[in-house]
Amino acid sequence: MLSFGDHTPKEKAQNMIRICTHIFCLFFFFSPTRTVAQSLEGYLPFSFTLPNGPWLLLALCGGISCASFLTCMAVIMHAKKAAQKPLKITQTDFSEKLKYYEWLLEETGQVLLIWENPTSLPRVVGGLSTLQKISIDQQDFQRFELWIEENSLRELDYALTQLRCKCHPFELSITTTNNVLLQVTGVIAGTVAIARFQDISKQQSENARLQKDIARLLTELRMQRNLLDLIQEPVWIKDCKGKVCFINRAFREMTDFREGSDEVGDLFNENTQRKTDETETIFQEHVHTVIDGERRYFHLTRLTTAEGMAAFARDDSAYENLAHELRYVLQSHCETLDQISTAVAIFDTNQKLKFCNHAFKVLWPLESSFLESEPSHTLFLERLREKGLIAEHPDWRVWKEELFKAYRQTESNQQIWNLPDGRTVRVVSNPHPQGGVTWLYENLTEKIDLERRYNTLIKIQGETLDKLSEGVVVFGADGRLRLSNPSLSKLWSLPYNLMVEGTHITQLKSHCSALTLGKEWDQFTKFITGFAEKRETYSGRIDLKNDMIIDYTLVPLPDGQTMLTFVNVTDTVHVARALQEKNEALESADRLRNEFVQHVSYELRTPLTNIIGFSDILRDQIFGSINERQQEYLGHIHSESGTLLNIVNDILDLATLDAGIMELDIKPVNIADAMIQAVARVEDRLNGRHITLLQQISPSLNTISADEKRLHQIFVNVLSNALNFATEASTIEFCVDEQDDNIVFSVHNEGSDIPEDILDRIFKRFSSHSHHGGRAGAGLGLSLVKSFVELHGGHVEILTGTGQGTTVKCFFPLPKGDKIF
Repeated sequence: MLSFGDHTPKEKAQNMIRICTHIFCLFFFFSPTRTVAQSLEGYLPFSFTLPNGPWLLLALCGGISCASFLTCMAVIMHAKKAAQKPLKITQTDFSEKLKYYEWLLEETGQVLLIWENPTSLPRVVGGLSTLQKISIDQQDFQRFELWIEENSLRELDYALTQLRCKCHPFELSITTTNNVLLQVTGVIAGTVAIARFQDISKQQSENARLQKDIARLLTELRMQRNLLDLIQEPVWIKDCKGKVCFINRAFREMTDFREGSDEVGDLFNENTQRKTDETETIFQEHVHTVIDGERRYFHLTRLTTAEGMAAFARDDSAYENLAHELRYVLQSHCETLDQISTAVAIFDTNQKLKFCNHAFKVLWPLESSFLESEPSHTLFLERLREKGLIAEHPDWRVWKEELFKAYRQTESNQQIWNLPDGRTVRVVSNPHPQGGVTWLYENLTEKIDLERRYNTLIKIQGETLDKLSEGVVVFGADGRLRLSNPSLSKLWSLPYNLMVEGTHITQLKSHCSALTLGKEWDQFTKFITGFAEKRETYSGRIDLKNDMIIDYTLVPLPDGQTMLTFVNVTDTVHVARALQEKNEALESADRLRNEFVQHVSYELRTPLTNIIGFSDILRDQIFGSINERQQEYLGHIHSESGTLLNIVNDILDLATLDAGIMELDIKPVNIADAMIQAVARVEDRLNGRHITLLQQISPSLNTISADEKRLHQIFVNVLSNALNFATEASTIEFCVDEQDDNIVFSVHNEGSDIPEDILDRIFKRFSSHSHHGGRAGAGLGLSLVKSFVELHGGHVEILTGTGQGTTVKCFFPLPKGDKIF
């Protein structure tokens, strides 16, 4: 018999269909129809007689077919229900797991976007608490522009496109609009694409905190190690296995440790090591060792724990030698005290003399044996009185007891002794730190003599100061008068009560300010009573209401003092003002002359232009022919009018320069063409003189950046000046060359040199003179040349000498980086 127990629901249904088919085939194909029909008659509850013929067969087959079909359908429905039951159970299980995973994603702050295919909308699983903080609903999760920062949004869009379209996995970090860091991971799982969003801000904060703690601990460890390296005592640390973990610089130096070596020497010998190893926790004891052949005395401190051992050794060798060195220090101090000029004596608590220096023995010439016997202070004074080295006092005992109070006092005290031999000694008693008193005997005889001489000198200087014509006053740092002379009182009409020492400057200011036109005394008060870090001498001038003029000088002195001097310069200033007024009058006259010439020049330009135009019309014989004599006269008219027009234009150019409105049209100018045009212009003025004009151009020069019109004026004026000084049958050389980043145009004539008086004023306007009997010019040419060259940033030089002729050089600077073409 068939069973479904071992088959799946699908297989059970197939088996049932197969069984039903077999049954149908058995009844339909193999059983005789008649026999079947007859066999059925016995089972029917009613009487039924089958008819004979084909209809009976057809009915019987149809009934059997229907029964078989219904049986098969029943079996199929039963198999289908049996197959759906485990599927429902599985579906329910999967639904519960899906809900759990979605809850888990939400709790862990994760969201999954799942695409079934590149064109379908993704399914959102999970949730982010970050969206709630910025008021973004879960259904708006895919609207990244609402909650993701702009730069991160571009990166995310590109990564998601690559994931869905090209199956490229990715992993990146993005930032939300509220500065929360998310990690996005894109993967391909089977036939779906998945993008996971996870909030890692807490992890990042924790990592940052841990990194900060690690950095702080590393910094502390590094600083501790650096600090241990700086100390002079050796420090070393070992782990529980006895391996050295750290040694400082002092330990390395003492053990001759080499960098890169694994072997670390021991600072102490085996006995000391064994003794310290026997101690379980803390070992502290003084030990000896030998370092660099020198016996050293250390205080060793060692701490032993389960993690290892740390040790520190303090070098106490200095303390061991301290007593020995102290004796040397005392001896050195004694030798030093022997070198000073002040007598020093030390008496102990029993008033016994323990020490005296060489100056003491010189001041008090007593027997050496007596001083070396450590006499008492009383005996010492008695011996001085016997020798007549100190003065007798009416009540010797009271005076001595007053002196000996120094042994009971805690502060210094001093007295002045006048000795019988005329010397003056200052006696200072100073309590000694170890008990007793240190007595200092200072000979003031020379000091008093110096003070007397100083006072005499001050008196002489005071007398000299009183005789000065300048008013002098000295103020202290507190602004009070320290010194003055009678001239000060005379200049400022000061009463006697303001001249006494101690008068404050504000009192002088109240009196003197009323006599002045300005507020100079306010400045004096501020300077004298101020607290400026840097004080410098300064001077000025004061105008008084009585027309007196006084020059003053403020001079800082040491110790914050200030000296103020006054000089009456009324007569000197009046003379200087007269000279200044005369000079201003001359300058005004010169300015009026220039203005007049400029005005006349403007008025002459139009008539001259008309004269030149009409003369050109007549020379061209437009209105009729003229004879040769008339032609010659018209040529002279045209030439002289042109010369006069050039002078007018030069004057107007100078006026433009004076106004500061001259502008240059800088552009490349062909040097050769400019020189040829200038020479052609000047050759018209030779008037039959046998003078040769030569040009010489450096092969490396072609163009120059300049104003072509002003450059032409420069060349013409320089050549005209050379023509004026040139002698008959001489040569004028016109050259251009490059010198030290400059283009230099030079014009040399072989005439006589320029006199010194002319050379000094050759660049001044309207300065002209004739040469070799020729006519003097307007005196504007070289002045214009100098102005135009300087306007180009250059300068002009004139070289002249006896028998050498004259050379005028115009220097035009080349801009840095420019090349000459």
